[in-house]
Formats: sequence, C-alpha cells, structure tokens
Amino acid sequence: MIYLDYAATTPISSEAKTALMNTLDEYPGNPSSIHTLGIAAKKKYNSTKKSVARLLGTTHKNLIFTGSGSEASNTIIKGVYAHNKSKTIVTSTIEHAATAESVEYIRSQGGSVKLCAVDSEGFIDLKALETLLNTHDVSLLTLIHSNNEIGTVQEIEKISALTKKTNTLLHLDMVQSVPHMKVPLDHSAIDFASFSAHKFYGPRGTGILYFKNKTLFQSLIHGGHQEFKKRAGTENLANIVATEVALRETIEGLETKERTIQDLGNYFLSSLNETGLDYRLNGPSYHSNARLHNIINIGFKDIQRGQLAFELDQTGICVSQGSACHEDSIKVSHVLKAIVVSEDFIHGSLRFSFSHNESTKDIDYVVKTLERIIDCEL
Repeated sequence: MIYLDYAATTPISSEAKTALMNTLDEYPGNPSSIHTLGIAAKKKYNSTKKSVARLLGTTHKNLIFTGSGSEASNTIIKGVYAHNKSKTIVTSTIEHAATAESVEYIRSQGGSVKLCAVDSEGFIDLKALETLLNTHDVSLLTLIHSNNEIGTVQEIEKISALTKKTNTLLHLDMVQSVPHMKVPLDHSAIDFASFSAHKFYGPRGTGILYFKNKTLFQSLIHGGHQEFKKRAGTENLANIVATEVALRETIEGLETKERTIQDLGNYFLSSLNETGLDYRLNGPSYHSNARLHNIINIGFKDIQRGQLAFELDQTGICVSQGSACHEDSIKVSHVLKAIVVSEDFIHGSLRFSFSHNESTKDIDYVVKTLERIIDCEL
C-alpha cells in the first residue's frame, strides 16, 4: 500500500504510541482529583504542557488542549463572536470546513461575516482585505495559514501589518503548518492559532489552541474548571503526552525531512511531465517558498476524480479528492472554485500529500499507474 494522504492524517509514530499506552498504565488518576493518583496525573499534565509550549515557542499559560483542531478553531471563532456580537468577522474563500462552517453558523445567528477573495494561487487579496478591515468594525480575521488542499502558505507579515493598523484580532488555522515549518507563535500580531496532533504523527482526538489573551473569547464547552475555565472536561492525559512526543519528534530534523519531501515532489512532477499526460498544478508554483511541498493538487484534463481515485485505490494507492472533511461529497472543491480552476481540469483534480518516508520507487509506481488508468479512460 502506498499512502499519499498525509494531509488528511498521519499514522501515529511508534514512540508516541508507546508513550500513550504507558501513560494509560502509569497515570490512572483524574488530574482534577486531590488524592495521590490525581496529583501525580496533574504533575505529568503540567510538565507535558510546559514542554509542548516550549516546542511551539510560547508559554503553557497561553495553551489549551482541545479534542481537535476543528474544536480549537470553533472555540475562537464562536468565542470571539460571542464576546462582541455587534462586530464583523472576516475570513477567506478557501478555508477549511471548521472555519467556513463556523462563520456560516455565525451568519445564521444574525452575525456579520465578510469573505475576502484570493488570487489564482490561493494568496489572500491584500488590497481587498485592507478595504474590508477599513470599512467594517472587524473583531476577528480568521485565516488558514497553510491551505490543506493546494498548499498555499499565507504571508503573515503582510497580513498582520493590516490587522495591527485596525486593531483586529488575528486567528490562524495552523493545522497543516506544524509538520513542515517552525510556527511563529512569538509573532506579536498572532492572537490565536489552532493545531491538531494527528497531522504530525500524534494521536487523533487531540488539538491545541494558542491564545494571547484569554479574556478576548468566551468558552465553547462548559461544565468544569479545566484549562483556565475555557474548555471544560477531564484532560486526555495519555493523548496529550503522546502529542508532546510526536511534536518533539517532528521538530527534530525538520529541515532534512522537508528537503526529502521537496525532492520527492519534484521527482513526481518531472515524472508526470515525461508521461505527456495533460494536467495542471493547482495552487502556487512548486518552486515557490510560500507553499507546502508535501501537498500537490493535480488537475487531470477531462477526467472524473472520483473514478480515478477509486481505481488508484484498487491498485493500492491512497490519495484524496480534496479535504478529508468533505471526502464523501460529490461537490467540486470550494478552494478550486475560488482560485478559478477551469472546467476542463477541476473535475479531475486529486490531492497527493507526501511524507519523508516515500521513495522514488513508490513515485514511479504511482506515475505509471496514473498513466495506465488515464490512457484507458480517454
């Protein structure tokens, strides 16, 4: 089996899995209990949280553990809206469903939401954004930092320069960013950020929320005093410990892993070129530094992506038709629509997302299989 869907989820690392299982055995107590086992669990939780904070370049006082990256984004978007319902929330046209559906919920509740367009590579239209921020009373700008479908990495410096001028809070969905770059949480203009452990070889069901000021958003989940009273619920200590292990492993040797991924991506694209298949790369140029190199979204001309993905799966190749959150949808990706992919290519677009573990032999098999399937369909 050749797995090329790492943007959807990564397998938990063996070290993280071991840490998870050991924690279940060694710390059976509830971290909120005041007996010996509870206190031991609380100490482990505190030390782990401090380590995660150091790895992300912040302090434990600015982190909350959640059940997912989606929960983290929901918490901030809905929490900032609840804090001041008269203000406007701005986002882009290429957001992950966690953001897109959160702002639509706010709209359904009578809230003011504005969408900012992107260019043909998925970069935010800075002039349009500046106009929105200057002509509306905006409480929050919420953007996906590294796009999960086409790999575009937004330019924080240019965006934050606009939010600082208008005193607008900035939230970044950085779920796809952590596995492939050092995240700038010490950046003065980032007020909130969302992360998810299963994107960097940690366990599913654990997210991380970064906040600069906890008084600027209201809680999404109520019922307990945990996480500064901002996220009720007994802490999932085993998952949190495994998340710390996976995050530390990911950050170690990050540059070497990324060079390997980029080399594989270049090999994939050059091999596709040799086949003569009619395709287009959706999103930024692969040679751009403002993109994730593990995500390659390819549109094949006059091909149906569903059938192509199915036939690839039958040969042992796992790829994605788009965002994993909408994988069962027959609708065309809103991201590809936003960057205006032509009708000839949009219906045949697949996302190939790599890790540093693939080989050129794997790529050869994928390309030869693509060539065989597409030649048979045309």
